[in-house]
Amino acid sequence: MLRTSINMSHIVYVNIALAAAKLKTSRQAVVIMLLKRVLRDIDRFQGGFTLVRYQPRDPRKRWHCFPIRFRKNENEFASDFRKLSRFSVSHLVAIATKRYLHELLHDSAGRHNYVRLPQYAIGRRSAGGILCWEFYWGDTENHPTRASPTKILRRTPSH
Repeated sequence: MLRTSINMSHIVYVNIALAAAKLKTSRQAVVIMLLKRVLRDIDRFQGGFTLVRYQPRDPRKRWHCFPIRFRKNENEFASDFRKLSRFSVSHLVAIATKRYLHELLHDSAGRHNYVRLPQYAIGRRSAGGILCWEFYWGDTENHPTRASPTKILRRTPSH
């Protein structure tokens, strides 16, 4: 497990803590479940050629430093999603809390066991003198074939 921390506004932290209590799971698991829901709507969060966007400043400085442990694929997902969306991970958690927490709490799917992100891999290929990096979130054993083959550089184990 990789350890890091994210800054949460006080209200986001409280909402996540309440959700964790209601779902009888850890705050960390709630954060991962929320981030996975953001993944579902990745097209909505495409970034441009800009700086990373952080949460709005709080003049009262009511922040909570939230320590979190990521599995390897969760860390890669968070890092890539930050790169692709141009939002900080803490901002993504704030967005996910606002947009998806209600849905998560009222999800009739039943159990909310710790949600694992899909298998993850990074690939590289060359096409017409252009170096292409590919991120795989899903089954990397059967990745699509291309005119120039992709070399998988690293991959997380399947669960």
